[in-house]
Amino acid sequence: MWSKLFVPSRKVHERISKILVGSSCEHVHYLLDFPYKFLGKKHRILFHDPISAILIGYLIEGYKGVISALAHIATDYFSSEIKKYLKNLFKD
Repeated sequence: MWSKLFVPSRKVHERISKILVGSSCEHVHYLLDFPYKFLGKKHRILFHDPISAILIGYLIEGYKGVISALAHIATDYFSSEIKKYLKNLFKD
């Protein structure tokens, strides 16, 4: 039930970037989530650590990409934590 409710879509990531840096940084978000095509839900094992995110962001969009990439992984992290919290809160 909670799993789909708190999954940030690429559009959500792009909107957050637009707010933070004035650009959607769509290529950054696309690359960060590219492993989803072959790893599915486990795609966050690739590129979702701060070092990888910083490198990808910087190479694609410079400092705006760095901020967007770090915001991307932070958004994913907090959405996962919220799901865990709610799952435990409403456990039988």
